[in-house]
Amino acid sequence: MPQEKFPEEQKVLNIGWVGLGPFSFYGGYITTINNIFRDYNFLNMRVTHIWGDDYRKNYAGSPEYVKKMVDDWKNGPRSARARAKECGIPNICNDYHDMADEVDAAMIMDFDRAYDLAEPFLKQGKPIFLCSPVAVNVPECERILDRAERYGAAVYSGSFTVDMHENQVRYARVKRDQIAAFFASTSHAFFTSYANDGLEPVYRLIGSGVRTVALHGWNGSRGYDPTGIPVSRIHLEYEPRGDYPSIQGVLTLGGFKKEMEWFRIYYHDHTVLKGVTNWSGRREMVHRDFLVSLQEVFVTNKSLETREDILNKLKVLIAAYKSANEDNRPVRLDEVGDYRLPTVRIEKWDEIP
Repeated sequence: MPQEKFPEEQKVLNIGWVGLGPFSFYGGYITTINNIFRDYNFLNMRVTHIWGDDYRKNYAGSPEYVKKMVDDWKNGPRSARARAKECGIPNICNDYHDMADEVDAAMIMDFDRAYDLAEPFLKQGKPIFLCSPVAVNVPECERILDRAERYGAAVYSGSFTVDMHENQVRYARVKRDQIAAFFASTSHAFFTSYANDGLEPVYRLIGSGVRTVALHGWNGSRGYDPTGIPVSRIHLEYEPRGDYPSIQGVLTLGGFKKEMEWFRIYYHDHTVLKGVTNWSGRREMVHRDFLVSLQEVFVTNKSLETREDILNKLKVLIAAYKSANEDNRPVRLDEVGDYRLPTVRIEKWDEIP
């Protein structure tokens, strides 16, 4: 067999990082994309431009807590300047519009302003990544997707957990038409991002068709997203598949096992598919498969997920939050409407300012 040769020169994509707010992972993916760990970098993309907003509006609570978080963003390790120095990013932008002409793709990380932040890149037909959650509500997400379709720009979304190797093995093995029920658990710190870390693999594993969502254990905190909430669970009821009754499933938010993610799927023939996924190891390995998928989207400008995928995942997350705020009642996905996710971070769920 003739030996395949790698091209001597490959285009390295310039990536714009847009947002460093409290719901953005603060730039954690950059350390892997720009590879601060070793000399060799397996990715053909680099974050070359970075921008962060004024996040004083995103925090509430005790003066000590707010000052700590705002100082951390402005001058601390989560600031644009600190990330640029740590990861060798040459361009710190005062305005995210300034980078639109100079990058090949953009990572939109502040979901509470997702449409505004994505718009200059979409207008140029450039692919974007939307950090989970993708938008503050469904209408804003639809505006982004409409804009992307108009200008031929790919939109990719989600959490790194969905592409982790152990999860991909289960996706290949699962018998979706035979599922009777499931139980899953995920590590949890705050709702908007960590609930996604559990829901994204569940969506890929179980499939679409959620009918109602109920969140038990937390009261929703009415517009705030605390750094810690009580151990809670999201109950998912699906539309019937074939002649079987509705699939019933539960995702526990924290508190079940020491593993970061844990899955058990029960089939109608009484067999079980189970396993764990641990995302607490080396960051470059934890993020690897997700970033390879993201790079494919950026190179081809073709998404690996559909518009329906993106909207369905967002609706499930919002329905869970709506349920928490409405006495933990089951919420149908068609009830979500323009209901908004929480966009202000506080320290404790039971000390709402």
